[in-house]
Amino acid sequence: MSPAYKTVMLTLLPEAQVRSAASPATAMAIAITRNFGGRLTIDFLSPQPAWIPYSLVTDMPGQMLAEQTRKLEAQAHASIDLAASAARQAGIDPEAQLISLDFLALVGRAALRAQLQDVVVVDAGGSSLRDEREIVEALLFRSGRPVIRVPATSPGNLPSKVLVAWDGSVPAVRAVREALPMLHQAGDVQIVTVRGEKDVSNIQPAEKLVGYLSAHGISASETVLTAARRNVADALRNHALDQGADLLVMGAYAHSRMQQAVLGGVTSELLNDSPIPLLLAH
Repeated sequence: MSPAYKTVMLTLLPEAQVRSAASPATAMAIAITRNFGGRLTIDFLSPQPAWIPYSLVTDMPGQMLAEQTRKLEAQAHASIDLAASAARQAGIDPEAQLISLDFLALVGRAALRAQLQDVVVVDAGGSSLRDEREIVEALLFRSGRPVIRVPATSPGNLPSKVLVAWDGSVPAVRAVREALPMLHQAGDVQIVTVRGEKDVSNIQPAEKLVGYLSAHGISASETVLTAARRNVADALRNHALDQGADLLVMGAYAHSRMQQAVLGGVTSELLNDSPIPLLLAH
């Protein structure tokens, strides 16, 4: 039996502009759910008024704040309805809800709800939240589940050409394992090793990963890149665009600093700016 994503979570966040059509992450979550015959959960995460951007609350009387809160809630329900309607048009009956808590509680709830999902899908950019990255990082590092971050330029389709960034690390191994359903249905899988940032002489070579994937019925090729000025993120971005890839799979790194997760450089750069959807696992 082929690997499959049977439980899919679409995490929506407040956005600076009201959408007239479903977001790229919505489209991808629906495509994944439909392709694998799964179940779709839609969570809209809405911080309570204390976390409304400062410019909205400065010198704002209580009545105006209440009105702004009602407006934000109406926008949240509109976003949920838009995503749920798109899902139903695809023959999927989603579970959808608005979760409104203070920001710290919201971050924890988001990670908790993601724990029993096979994959979490979220839009990249466009959010009106100052601390949007904190939610994404909680989904990634505190749920134990893979996260697909979908840029605004993506059509949200299932990927046909997938790049796997390989450095032999534990996060990279986990990312490959979590991406198996995507890799299995893709027509073109390429293992990419980047030389220039770290010593890769003592890792499991890409040819071993090719063999592992072959055992799962997945055919893959190998490519070695050299990172100019040791910038691995740029090398991966440029290669993804050159190859016409539509998904990049990679391990997510974090360093412990003052008991908080601090993202590794490549992870942080690609979370900020990836031209194609990014599947991350830690």
